[in-house]
Amino acid sequence: MTLTEKYQDEGYAFANVSRLLSVVPGENKVNVVFRFEKGQKSKFGKILIKGNSRTRDKVIRRELLIKEGAQFSGSDLRKSKENVNRLGYFEKGTVVFTTVAVKGRNDLLDVEISVKERNTGQMSVGAGYSSAQGGFFQGSISQNNFLGKGQSLNFSLSVAKNKTDFNLSFTEPYLLDTKWTAGGDIFHSENRMSESYSFKKKGLGLRVGYPIFDYTRAFLNYRWEEVRITDTIDKTLDTSLDNGVASSLSATVLRDRRNNSFEPTGGYFAKVTTEWAGLGGDKHWWRNEFDGRYFKKLIGDLVFRSRYFLGTIEALEENKEKGLPRTEKYYLGGSRNLRGYSFQAVGPKKSVAGQPDVNEGGTFSTFGIFELEHPLVREAGLKWVVFFDAGHAGSPDNIVIKKDYGFGFRWFSPIGILRFEFGYPINPSSTDASSQFHFDIGQLF
Repeated sequence: MTLTEKYQDEGYAFANVSRLLSVVPGENKVNVVFRFEKGQKSKFGKILIKGNSRTRDKVIRRELLIKEGAQFSGSDLRKSKENVNRLGYFEKGTVVFTTVAVKGRNDLLDVEISVKERNTGQMSVGAGYSSAQGGFFQGSISQNNFLGKGQSLNFSLSVAKNKTDFNLSFTEPYLLDTKWTAGGDIFHSENRMSESYSFKKKGLGLRVGYPIFDYTRAFLNYRWEEVRITDTIDKTLDTSLDNGVASSLSATVLRDRRNNSFEPTGGYFAKVTTEWAGLGGDKHWWRNEFDGRYFKKLIGDLVFRSRYFLGTIEALEENKEKGLPRTEKYYLGGSRNLRGYSFQAVGPKKSVAGQPDVNEGGTFSTFGIFELEHPLVREAGLKWVVFFDAGHAGSPDNIVIKKDYGFGFRWFSPIGILRFEFGYPINPSSTDASSQFHFDIGQLF
């Protein structure tokens, strides 16, 4: 296959490489003879796209390395198919590239691209009552192929007695049909769920990006955020650290070699970010994070999925003595990392008279997630998963790894991915529950 593609990259579209094996008499050896039939050099003719009733042609064409009228290239044809698959807009296994000979021309090949679109949006609406939030209403809309233009639009709203959240996010992957990516976020939050304090948070974020290598992009992000502590029960909490404005600039390098961004079964994803808060504002810190993910199909449709995260944050000289805002520190626990523990249950605790222990958050966090995922009812989009999680949130000088295991079910439903998971902590402390049930919407990573 490699030799065939090598000749195809020189324009020999009909190159045929055959292999002949012949045993050497009287020896434990075989001679290998490769025979090459190059044929005639060819060019790409028309590129036709079928099956994209919603996705615009240009969203697919801008992922192609092949060009009409260019010399035939086998590797560009293969990479183009990988790029279209990676979009995640089409059903698994339905992206097909077919070369078709042009009548009367033996040096020209048309390329027909056939796709079958999948639901790229997620929507949820719910209402109910819980002891933590009281009565609540929540709704979210997520569209990864907005108006068929390849844009991402996400909106979420949650209104409850003890919590209100609003977030609007938009990303244009090819700004003005260039290679530049641009996007922004607007958010507002009021949180009264903590027994220690309540706070309000509002702000916005802006980002631009550009490809620096194949499959690799660099991003520059700006974030403006204002936090106000509105009510405090924990008298040891220094509200001056959290109150005020954080104005930060961050740089990110992202490499994505997953075979599908929506439902990956192979490849990897890696992201490195450094953030500096001090571009004006009241808060000054330096944060560094690494987020890596790896996927591999093992046997049949059994997929190994993994994620590793590492993050640190430290106060800059201006805030060295005062410390860091509690709302910027690291916590673990819940449906997104350590699933055997309740939300933000893992981290350095301190005792406060007259109330449960308070999680102060850590300046260092690391965790790993390992999963085996397999279809349960393929036609219905239902899968089962077993998992193992391990992680630490606290100080880098005193690392205590918390671990859990569990199982769950995932339904790739018309409104998005619904996750039902049961987690069990390994060697839990006396204050940890023996198990946790999590229901969440959207892919875990």
